[in-house]
Amino acid sequence: MPITDAHIWVARFKSQKALDKYMEETFDEEDDDAPISRFAADQGVGFYDQDLVYAEFKKNATPKALIEGWGFPEKAVEKVVKAIEALGVDGLNTCFIADKGEFSKPKSATGTGYQLWYVGKFKGCSL
Repeated sequence: MPITDAHIWVARFKSQKALDKYMEETFDEEDDDAPISRFAADQGVGFYDQDLVYAEFKKNATPKALIEGWGFPEKAVEKVVKAIEALGVDGLNTCFIADKGEFSKPKSATGTGYQLWYVGKFKGCSL
């Protein structure tokens, strides 16, 4: 199932390893409602379809470098880059995308070793 419109977040992680740990899926056999990952917990959900949520770490990346690798149409890239630049955040190195249907209330979050900013939901950002 392809992503048609996407939620986008940008983040600052200490390392690729820290991002991997953040996205690592675990299942609690005693608590079916426990979030499957730290990302799920930060978004206030227990589960998301991992085939419709992606994260990519790029060391020393510009806002455009974070977005252009997803293969979105140039018009969509420009819109997302402007929204990221409007955040006024330096040192970003990670971009998350998720199908619009995966999260009803996406949000920014801060935790040990990371900061995550929700940029918005964008039309035309599909994979």
